[in-house]
Amino acid sequence: PAIQANGGYAGLSGPAVKYTALANVRQMRELLDESIDVVGVGGVKSGTDAFEMILCGAKAVQVGTCHWVEGPKCFDRICDELREIMKAKGYHKIEDFRGTLKEWSKEGAAASRDIRMAEKKKRAGEGGGDNVDEPQPIGPYPQERVIAVLFLIIGLLLFQNDFLRKGGSLSDFRW
Repeated sequence: PAIQANGGYAGLSGPAVKYTALANVRQMRELLDESIDVVGVGGVKSGTDAFEMILCGAKAVQVGTCHWVEGPKCFDRICDELREIMKAKGYHKIEDFRGTLKEWSKEGAAASRDIRMAEKKKRAGEGGGDNVDEPQPIGPYPQERVIAVLFLIIGLLLFQNDFLRKGGSLSDFRW
């Protein structure tokens, strides 16, 4: 089965598919022969996302929606973030952690939660406030601009969809 909109003109991408993508990478790595590379695709917008794809077994990671929104500078940012994560966790090369995701356990979940809480408290102490979960701007663009552009794109797609439903064809359609 596939997830797609009417006629296949659109589908899901970006953060909406990240967890499905991670599960698929993990499952494909377990099912396929080691000679077949698995590429992590879906929802990669940070070094953490890339780290998680590789942890699930991806040999490479694709960045799509983030590149569309942020532009090519996202690649350097994601690589820098991935290097920082590797350094913090004591990894020297990607092969040190590729495909090493552990099965879920209560103990592991509790340890992970404790680490996240400690990091949250540390960030609150550094910032001097309690607004740790306050949303941050997306990349170098204010969120309002990104939202406005997304609304514009949605409006154009709805207009195009209406145009096609009324009997027009894509070859007749002019932006």
